[in-house]
Amino acid sequence: MELIVGKYAGMCEGVNYAVKKAKEIVKENKKIYCLGELVHNSQVISELEKDGMITVQDIEEIPNDSKVIFRTHGVPKEIYEKANKKGLEIYDLTCGNVRAIHMKVEKEKIKSFIIIVGNASHPEVIGIKGFAGANSYVIEDADEILDAYIEYEKTKMEYVYVVGQTTFSSKKFDTIANELKENFAETIVIVDKTICSATDKRQDETREISKKVTSTVIIGGKNSSNTQKLLEIAKENCKKVYFAQTQKDLKEIDFANEEKVGIMAGASTPKEVVDDIIEFFNKIS
Repeated sequence: MELIVGKYAGMCEGVNYAVKKAKEIVKENKKIYCLGELVHNSQVISELEKDGMITVQDIEEIPNDSKVIFRTHGVPKEIYEKANKKGLEIYDLTCGNVRAIHMKVEKEKIKSFIIIVGNASHPEVIGIKGFAGANSYVIEDADEILDAYIEYEKTKMEYVYVVGQTTFSSKKFDTIANELKENFAETIVIVDKTICSATDKRQDETREISKKVTSTVIIGGKNSSNTQKLLEIAKENCKKVYFAQTQKDLKEIDFANEEKVGIMAGASTPKEVVDDIIEFFNKIS
């Protein structure tokens, strides 16, 4: 059996920094809260919680004058305001790429109707929309463009400014952006492709690897958007695609007759998890 492991498999620099920083913060503080999952990886969260971090889903669950970590996906602007009113000390671990989008949409919302291409229920998109304000709309598929246009017409805004969830499918973003330009033909549409370079690299590499192998294994958290995109891409090119959070998820699968197995991991996946799965395949090859 030949293993082809993605060069970019595993944590991106932004996630790696956030996890290391969070570990330092948790060690320095006896009691600290995290608003939402720091990253979409259960192993990382479990390790931090063992050291004392308390994960909550609502800022109202955090006692006044406490300390809080803001997740890598970012939070809406109103959460910063609520945190200040509650006297919370904030450790902001919002990814730099996401923070840049917050700044862009907050500036552009003065003159533009903002369209966010992404998953409306994803925490990153919720945060971006919070900074984009009322004159904004989230679309995930091209068939939602008409709904976006109806909302745009109500605003009488001069421009349309398009951004994307950093972990969205690069190929799908391009398709939607082109259709937006066609459907908003009489409007100036400014497309800012805010897909993270780490996302692009992993998607491109997954596409190439999945074309060369008989089976593909995608490693990551079940709630990880970027991991789900890698799964979709792999399935386009490979008949046998498996998802694994840990080595345990692969133990019931028979890989004995596989000629080539491709391995790729999402941007929130720890190196140890990837190494563990590589070791699993080395033992059976």
